[in-house]
Amino acid sequence: MELVSVRRARAIWLVDARDLNPRGIDIHPILEAVKDRYRFRGFPKTAEESNEQSPKGIAFSDGSLSTADGSYSIDTATIYGDGLVVDSGLSTDLSEEFLADLLSFVSSNFALKYRPEMIHKKIYASELVVRTEKNLHAVLDKLSAIAERLTGIVGTPFEPSGIEFSVDHRISPRPAPFKFEREVNKSFDQNRYYSSAPLKTTEHEEVLSLLESVL
Repeated sequence: MELVSVRRARAIWLVDARDLNPRGIDIHPILEAVKDRYRFRGFPKTAEESNEQSPKGIAFSDGSLSTADGSYSIDTATIYGDGLVVDSGLSTDLSEEFLADLLSFVSSNFALKYRPEMIHKKIYASELVVRTEKNLHAVLDKLSAIAERLTGIVGTPFEPSGIEFSVDHRISPRPAPFKFEREVNKSFDQNRYYSSAPLKTTEHEEVLSLLESVL
């Protein structure tokens, strides 16, 4: 399985913003410092945009994180009243590295309170585009008769184009499904697939390798 691109690598850390700022410190200098540290081109400019209780949260975009390996793009970082959401184009590990750096920075420089155990849940979302020479016929062989019948009726060749795994809708909280499907607007002969999963990027790639092994 060849990785073509990372569409999204999202890390969500759930933490109560009031626990981070129990004394009600003015957050405007903090937001300004965050903008400067990570070189965000998009940042909150109004009082409404600086309110973490807003449904839209406090949103930053188009920034970067400097690491020992280099500088990497941070697509978006949003602060909500109950957590923080970060999207990067590299991996969920980078998104988490950003979150850890952010919380360490604001707690060290602005007397906010942060300890790793304050994060009561971590959630991940990974969206990848991959290429494989394998096809879905092998794993969906029992459905080939349906494809053949569709082809005969319509007159255009049909093929299996995707698979999905999900959990019962009664389960709460309900994780997002795992999807593996042909990439939209790409010809079948390019063998390009879009895949999304509620996993870390590395775990997602492991599942895709397993899938390829059974195709």
